[in-house]
Order: sequence, then C-alpha cells, then structure tokens
Amino acid sequence: MSEGTLFGSQFSPAHSRFRFRLWAADLVDLGLAALLGWGAARALDWEQSTARLLATLLGAWVLVSLVGGVRGWSLGRRLLDVQLVNAEGRPPGLPRAFARAFTALPDIFMAPLLPIRPLDRLLQVHGERPEIGRKAWLIGLGLQLPWVAALAAAAWFIATPTRYEAFHFLDTKLTGWKCCHGYRKHLGTWTCRHSLSRLMREASRQDPEALALMAECPEAAERMAR
Repeated sequence: MSEGTLFGSQFSPAHSRFRFRLWAADLVDLGLAALLGWGAARALDWEQSTARLLATLLGAWVLVSLVGGVRGWSLGRRLLDVQLVNAEGRPPGLPRAFARAFTALPDIFMAPLLPIRPLDRLLQVHGERPEIGRKAWLIGLGLQLPWVAALAAAAWFIATPTRYEAFHFLDTKLTGWKCCHGYRKHLGTWTCRHSLSRLMREASRQDPEALALMAECPEAAERMAR
C-alpha cells in the first residue's frame, strides 16, 4: 500500500469533519476501559501479575469497543454526541469493531497530528453526528448507564484492599498491627475494616496464610469467634 493511500491530501470530508470529537470520545472510552480493567484485575487478585493485569486491561478495551460497534455508540460517543459509522452510514458491526479495538490505539496518538485518522480510513469507519433531538440524546445517554454502574463497581474494587494488600497491611504495617490489636482510633478506618474483613473471609476458607495471620491478629480472631 502506498503512502499516498494513507496520507494523501484528497480526503473525504466524512473522515475529517468530526475527527476531534471522535478522538475525544475514544479517550473517554479508553479511560473507561482502563478503570474497568484495573477494577477487574483487583477483584480477581491479579494486580500483582503484570501479564494478567495487561490482559485484563486489553480485555476491557476490546469489550468496550465491541459493545460500541453494535450500534455505533459508546459512553464516550454519547457524551460527545458522535456516532461511529461505516461508509454506508450504518454502525460498523462486530468484525470492524474488533479490528478497531487494535487500530484505534495508535490512531489516538496520530489523530492530533494528521488531517484524518488513517487507520479508521482503512477500516472505512468515521464519526457522524446524526440529527436527533435533545430528548433522544438523553434517552441514548440513559442506555449507557450500565457502564456507569460498572464504573461504580470498579471504583469499589480499586478502593478496597486486595488479598495481598490486606495481608501486607496487617502483617507488616504499624497501623495494621494496631488494627489487629483493637486500637479504637484505627478500627474505624477504611483500610483496617476491609483488611480485617478480607482476612476473616480467607480464614473461613481455611487458607493457610490467613490462618497463620489470624493467630497474630486478636481482633480478627475475636470477630470470627462471635
């Protein structure tokens, strides 16, 4: 393929008209995928494995891209009011959406520097702003609420100590020692409460590391005995 095919000066207006709006929408969706992937990795206690963490982040981005390819809308595109469509003006569909999950990442970095998004042009997709009223836009935005709920769940897992963090806190930190020994000032903190809860949950499953730590954590042992 010649350089002119990708970067020629005779560009269709469709590929340049809303490219910055689509670029901003992709950044929002990329941030959404990053938070969902990070939250999922922590929920699965995979945050200590770089390979698993990267796989989870990539999986979240592919999921966001595939869902956004069904009707051309995603959370970011709804917020920025731009729909991803193919050359016929219809949603791109799953095959193109899957391919775009991988081409959009380099395109995001190239978009501010070029008059078009070259990889989107190869896939024959671009952004359009359909003529819809405010009510229809709000309804469409409401259909993206499951992503907001998923973000809330991800935020919970990001804020809550993982197994590794809970055990490390209770076993090696002075504040963790005070938490384990019932210091009232520390018992009410988020990290202490959720670390004790995680320790007790793992101990109830007869996890050897948790059982060993329980012997050194009177507060957790007392709560388990109730």
